[in-house]
Amino acid sequence: MSLKRGIFYTFLTQVPNLLLFFVSSTLMTRILGDEGRGSYALIQSLSTMLSMVLGLNLTFGITYFTAKDKGDPTRMVRVGASLMAVNIVLVPLILLLVFRNHGIGKVFLPGNATHWGYGVYLLLSIVFGQATSLIGAILLGLKKFKALNRISIINASLSAITFTIMYVFRAHIPPENALAIVLAGSMAYGLTMVLIYGLSYVRIVGILPIPTWKWPILKPVLLFVLVGYLSNFINLINYRFDIWVVASYAGTAQLGLYAVAVGVGQLLFYIPEPFSRVVQPYLYGNMDAALLDRFKFIVRLNFTTVALLSLGLGWTAHWVIPLLYGEAFSASVAALQILLPGIAFISASKLLGLLVVQGGYIRYNLYATAVAAGITIGLDLLLIPIWGISGAALVSSVAYVSLTAVQCAVIYFKMGITVGDMFLLRPSDLFRIRALVTKHVSTLFGR
Repeated sequence: MSLKRGIFYTFLTQVPNLLLFFVSSTLMTRILGDEGRGSYALIQSLSTMLSMVLGLNLTFGITYFTAKDKGDPTRMVRVGASLMAVNIVLVPLILLLVFRNHGIGKVFLPGNATHWGYGVYLLLSIVFGQATSLIGAILLGLKKFKALNRISIINASLSAITFTIMYVFRAHIPPENALAIVLAGSMAYGLTMVLIYGLSYVRIVGILPIPTWKWPILKPVLLFVLVGYLSNFINLINYRFDIWVVASYAGTAQLGLYAVAVGVGQLLFYIPEPFSRVVQPYLYGNMDAALLDRFKFIVRLNFTTVALLSLGLGWTAHWVIPLLYGEAFSASVAALQILLPGIAFISASKLLGLLVVQGGYIRYNLYATAVAAGITIGLDLLLIPIWGISGAALVSSVAYVSLTAVQCAVIYFKMGITVGDMFLLRPSDLFRIRALVTKHVSTLFGR
């Protein structure tokens, strides 16, 4: 599948995905309320943190090396299997420490989630998530966009169906059990997705995932991914540190309000996803003027789309948030509006970071995230105790813009590529979009 064709069809699938995940998020919040939504945010933050720490950024390396190996995934299948073998042992041990140590558990777990059942949820969530991510990375390296698009639609649909059923029967859910039931439902459709990914892997790849412990095989992969891993580790601070600070200073109810603002804003992250997914295996080959021109067009389209949607969401938030989530969440509006400018720029950063990697300056992505993390830690501790969730949103926006600014500086000064033409669409781009859509819509309907 060509670059343009891959982007068109992947972007097309993001429309129903965005709507379905929005439905899921709305219904889940309705079921949980502000306190429960805050508890859910804490549990998911722990799951995300452990997945990232133990994942070693290997999904990025799998896509990169599979593309570099001319579509032969054998080496990366074995490396991925090695990581899964290690984590099946490590994850239970780490969770046992979190649940047994009161001091650690107090930071990372809500007070109503100390039962062993929550540990089982976290264990399965992390292991299932890593398995599907590794398979997805292999399929991406093979440019199997059609299969990935189909799986993403199934994932979003299952999520929406699960939370719709829960919402219909919410009157029969005791408030004290709402969180546990929501997590159980999430786990049920998560298990289904593991099976779907597994069947896709068998059908498309079909390589027996036997771990390898040979250092000559592991060494080049680990050396490549570790720089990005450090960047992701530091970036975790940019995305999650404010959640733990808000929980500590303002409580889980305020965290629930902030989680809604963040969750709604981060729905816009689905916009750069198709661009990032499709561009990667092409960008990691040889860069020429034609590919750079197409890449810049994609970045402009991405940023302009997210910026316009952010403006619309910010303008309607006063009506939309209370309508969807209830009047109790009206306090989320100001935080969402403050967060949206940062969301627009970090969406551009998701693509600009790929260009930095292609130019051989992957370490500068690490520097960019370090700058943003320093801003996040310093200002979070200063502003959240004073301004609450509005302060948290302001800090996130500033950090996101700073990260993007550093990447732009690297692209301009180190790679000699202009960045002024990477943000807003030009009039000529509108004709380009029209031609692209017309061509592929005609193909889609067989004209």
